[in-house]
Amino acid sequence: MSYDYVQPDEFTPESRINWITVGKVTKWTQEEEGIVDKFTLFLDGGLKVYIYFLSHNTFRVRFNPDPNAPYVKSRSPATEVERIEASKIKVKEEGGCLSIATDRIEVRVNLKKYALLVYRSGQLVHADPVDYNLVYVDRQYGEAVAQFKIAPTNAQYYGFGEKAGATVDKRRVPKQHFYGQLAGGNEKIGAAMTFFNYDNFGYTAPDLTPEGEVQGPLNPNSPLYQSSPFLIEFNPSPDGAFDGPSYANGILLDNTSQTFVNFRQGDQYYFGALYGELDYYFFAGDHVAEVLNEFTQLTGRTQLKPKHVFGYQQGGYGPNYNEKWKLLEVALKYRQWKIPIDGLHVDVDIQDNYRTFTHSKIKFPNPKEMFDALHDWGFKCSTNITPIISCNTDENGEYSPYKALDTGKANGMFVINTREDGSGTHDPYIGNVNYGRGRLTWGHYPDLGRQDVQKWWGEQYRDLLDWGLDFVWQDMTTPAMKASVHQPDCALLSFPMDLMISDNEETRYSKISTQQDKKPFAKIRCLFNYNLCKATYHGLQRLQPKKRHFIIARGGFVGVHRDSTSNWEFIQMNIPLVLGIGLSAQPVSGCDIGGFSAAFPVQFC
Repeated sequence: MSYDYVQPDEFTPESRINWITVGKVTKWTQEEEGIVDKFTLFLDGGLKVYIYFLSHNTFRVRFNPDPNAPYVKSRSPATEVERIEASKIKVKEEGGCLSIATDRIEVRVNLKKYALLVYRSGQLVHADPVDYNLVYVDRQYGEAVAQFKIAPTNAQYYGFGEKAGATVDKRRVPKQHFYGQLAGGNEKIGAAMTFFNYDNFGYTAPDLTPEGEVQGPLNPNSPLYQSSPFLIEFNPSPDGAFDGPSYANGILLDNTSQTFVNFRQGDQYYFGALYGELDYYFFAGDHVAEVLNEFTQLTGRTQLKPKHVFGYQQGGYGPNYNEKWKLLEVALKYRQWKIPIDGLHVDVDIQDNYRTFTHSKIKFPNPKEMFDALHDWGFKCSTNITPIISCNTDENGEYSPYKALDTGKANGMFVINTREDGSGTHDPYIGNVNYGRGRLTWGHYPDLGRQDVQKWWGEQYRDLLDWGLDFVWQDMTTPAMKASVHQPDCALLSFPMDLMISDNEETRYSKISTQQDKKPFAKIRCLFNYNLCKATYHGLQRLQPKKRHFIIARGGFVGVHRDSTSNWEFIQMNIPLVLGIGLSAQPVSGCDIGGFSAAFPVQFC
C-alpha cells in the first residue's frame, strides 16, 4: 500500500463519491466494560458503533469500517483515565429512538437511520445530520472515515491546538487570509484544516495547502508541528432547533494518523481520519470552562511548573552562543544592564559535532563549571535535544566512543529500516536532521513505541543533569528530516510513510514491551512526538524524582513549540495562536517574540 500526504481539499466525504454511510441500527446491547457503561449498536453489513459513558457530561464514540476489527480496549496518548466519574444511566427505546440519559445529558440514537442527538435540560445542543453523517470510504479505495455534524447558525468554533491564523474562531476566517489581499474584502469563510505533524518552517512549505490558497502564518489550513484535533463549539445565542440558553460542547478526535476538520459545508461541518478508527469524545457544558474541566479530567492536568518557566527567556543558535565564552558574555550583559531574565537556551552548538547528549570539549569545556556560574548569576538553562543519535565522528574527526550510539546499537534500540511490504533491511534506519546553515547530521532514531526504548532514552539525560542542566528543549520532534538525493523517500520531511515503527497505542500502560507490534509511520505519525516527550519526562523524573521538570517541545500530539519568522503576519498571529493552544487544554505555550529567523524591519526593534 502506498501512503502520501492528502491535501485538505482532497479529503472529500462531502462529495459522496466512493463514500458509504452507515445505515439502520438492527439491535443494541448494554453492558459494563470495566468501570464504564458501554452500548453496542449493531448496524447493517455487520458493522458496529460503540458508545461509552465516561461521566454525566461526557461520552465516547468508536467506529471502525472493518467488520472484523477487534476494538481492543485502549486508552490513547490523549487520555489518562478510563472514566471521569460514575454516572447513573437511564435507558429506554421508543418510536425507533434509543434514549440514553444521565442526570445532565440525554443522548438519542435514531435506530431507523443511525444519527446522534444530544440534549441538556431538554434543549438540543448537538446533532448529526440524519441522512448522511457517519461515513467511510469503500475499502477498495482506502481506509478513511469521517463524521458530519450540524453547525448551528450562531455557533463559534475554537481550539485546534497549534493552528495558524489571526482569528480564534476557525468558522469565520477572513477570506483574504486564504486567497490573498485582493480576495473577498470583509467576507469570512470556514477553515479546512488538516492535522499532520510537519516541519513547516516559515509556514510556507509548498504543496501543503489546498489548491489556489496562499501559504503563510494567516492560513490555518497548512499542517504544522503539533496536532490537537480538539474543538470547542460555543453557541452564545442558539436559535431554531437549538433554541434556548447559551451552551458549549467539545469534541476530541482521537486518532494519530492524518486527520481533518472542515468548516466549509455551510450549516454542517465534519471531522475525519485517513486511517484507523473514528474515535471521538464528546463533552457537554453550559460554558467553555465546564467543557475544559471535563476535557482536562480525561486528558490529565499539567503538574505545577517551576517558577522560572514564566520568566523572560532567551535562546540562541549559531554565532550567538556557539562557544562557552560567548554564552557567558551574553548572560553577564543581561545582569550588567539589569534586564530581567530567568532562562538561557543553548542550541546544538554545545554538542560534540552534533552528537546528541554530548558536549564539545573544544567549544564548551567543563560544562558543569559553566552551568554552576550561570546558576550563581540566577539563570536556569536548557539545551536542544533532538531525537537523532548521530553517526558522526567527533569534533576531531575520530570515531571515538559515544555512549548513546554504542548502547543503542548494542541493545537494538533504534528504528529498523523495514517497510510495510517487507522490503528494506534489518539494519537501523539512517535518517538526518538539518539544523540549518548547512549543518546536516546523519544518524539513527529510537523506536519509542517500546517501553524498553523509552527507558533507555530517559537514561541518556544523566550526564546533562549531572552537569547542571535545568530543563529540556525538545526539538525536531516529528522527527524532522531533510529530503535529499540520498533520501528521496523523506519528501514529507520525516520518516518514510511506509517505514514500520513500534506502535504502543493499544498497550500504552502495559509493562510488556511490544517490539513485534508495528505499523507504517503514516498511520501513527503523531505518536512519535508524544512518545518522545513522554520518554524524556519519565527519564528526568527517574533521575531527579524530587524536582519539577519541564520540557519545551516544538511539536507533538500534546506538547507544543514552533519556529516563526520576523514579519508582521507572524506578530499578528501570535495571540490567536496561543489562545487556540490554551483552549485546547495546553496551559503553557508561547511564541518567539520578534521571530526566530529571517531579517526583520527596524520597527521590530
